[in-house]
Amino acid sequence: MTKKTQLFISDLDGTIIETEDYHRMAYNALFSELGLSRKWSKQEYVDRLQTMGGNKIREVFSWLRLPEEEYKETKKRLYEQKTKLYVDLITRDLRTGKLTLRPGVRRFFDDLREENIPIAIATACVGWAAERVVEAALGFKFLKSLTCLCGGEATRRHKPSPDIYLLVAERSGVDADACVVLEDTWHGMTAAKEAGMICITTPSEFAQGHDFSRADLILKDLETPTPLMAKDLDKLFES
Repeated sequence: MTKKTQLFISDLDGTIIETEDYHRMAYNALFSELGLSRKWSKQEYVDRLQTMGGNKIREVFSWLRLPEEEYKETKKRLYEQKTKLYVDLITRDLRTGKLTLRPGVRRFFDDLREENIPIAIATACVGWAAERVVEAALGFKFLKSLTCLCGGEATRRHKPSPDIYLLVAERSGVDADACVVLEDTWHGMTAAKEAGMICITTPSEFAQGHDFSRADLILKDLETPTPLMAKDLDKLFES
């Protein structure tokens, strides 16, 4: 008997909205607020994503020439301000229409709800910021309909560790092997597969060169080459 999809879990940044470059813009805005004459280009930011494991705040701290004992508190303050700048940039552009959902996202989520497949979100973004972005992108009603939303602060280990996906499954009351995940990066795909879940990838702008060989399905987006439908998910358990 074919296994049925009991929960659909989506990443946020780069997956629902092409937001990865907004992190770079938020860092550049932070540098300006700090009085730093630094500005990361897209390539410089991509290089840091791949070689620094995401520990960009440590590099920024080194520019400030502060005592090492101030790192913990400064890291917290810088991250909070950068996150606020990131959310402000995204919500502004969503309101003006400069930023939109990735192709097929709204249609596909509507189809999932028509088929009574619960939706959850697992993101590295801090929870309060993720909620604001989801609400701006998909509306308050959609946000409140989510079975679960777990932000990066919910687990000690981040993607590619499977922890956040296992936590979402646990909080949603479903088995991990009955979940289907939508991701846009190698880190996210690896987290989903290590959690024992089916994973669909729609690579984002900064992840075009990632190795997605472990993915169960690779698409340009949810409309290409053909629209992905909720009924297609159960077929992925057969392979």
